[in-house]
Order: sequence, then C-alpha cells, then structure tokens
Amino acid sequence: MKKLLTIISALIIISVSSISVFAAGLNSSEQSVLSNMRAPANMKGNSVYVPASYINQAETYFNTIDMTSDQASRINGIIGEGRAFLEGTGKASINELSAAQKQKLLNYASAAAGVLKMSAAVGSDTNEAKIISKSGDTVMDESGNIIKATGAEAYIIPLVLISVLIGVFVLSSVGLIKGKRL
Repeated sequence: MKKLLTIISALIIISVSSISVFAAGLNSSEQSVLSNMRAPANMKGNSVYVPASYINQAETYFNTIDMTSDQASRINGIIGEGRAFLEGTGKASINELSAAQKQKLLNYASAAAGVLKMSAAVGSDTNEAKIISKSGDTVMDESGNIIKATGAEAYIIPLVLISVLIGVFVLSSVGLIKGKRL
C-alpha cells in the first residue's frame, strides 16, 4: 500500500510540475518588439496605443517564427519613426489625420512588416489596417481575437482536480480490493 501511495504521489507531482513545458516562448528580440508596440504615442496630450488585438496577433505570429536581433532592431527603429511621426502631427488622435498622413502611417507599418517579408494594407471594405503574409494570408487585423490563456495558468486547476480524483479513485479501488481479501 505504501508503494502504491508513493507512486501515485510521484505521478501527481511530476504531472503538476511539468505543465510549463507546454507554454510557447518568445525570444528577447520578439519581446522587445512587443514591448515597443505597447508603448504609447503622445498625440497632443493623448496617449494613443496600438490596439491590443494587433499586439496579441503579433505575439501569436511571433510564436511561429524565430526573429533575429537584427530584424527586431530594424522593426523597433521603424516603430520609433512612426511614433515620432504621430507625435509630430499636432493632432490629438489618428482619426484627425489627413489621408496623406494616414498613408504615411501605413507606409511605416508596411516597412516594419516588410522586415519579416510581409506587407501592410488597408482593407477594401473597411479602413482597418491589415498585415498580410507573403502567401497572402491575413496575419493581423482589427477584428483579430485576443490571445486566450495558455500554459500552466490555464490548465493547473483542472489538472490538479483530475489528479486528485484519479488518486481518490485508485485509493478507493485499492481499499475495496483489500477489504475483500480480509
């Protein structure tokens, strides 16, 4: 009985402690681009942010590639130029930009996407910017979903509950079997 309890305890400890292996990771270059995307542009006293849906879709995409430090440096430089451009327009929001200013902003987005062999465009049916892969698939757009919780945080409670239930089942089965032998 002690051996069985030891084995069950060891299995539960191993399963709970190895959950983080399943979490995807970003390298430092990808993290720096995401951090830069999260920084606001200060337009006439207003903080203007890249929409969370774009940032989350970028993070999802970055999990499928391995960005180099050179690529990150170039992308961060372009993001900085775009932020400086927005701050220098004298406008309070992106909605106040002229068509030429919006096109220039799209050019910055296209240049940043171009570093990863992608492009930026405005949808023909909307005024939303899209990042398009070289195969023509939309990688990022305004309607994108926010990243759902993954990794240890999302699965720890169900895993612990299932482990406890399995342990109780096994212990009760052993107790029944042992009870019949007496």
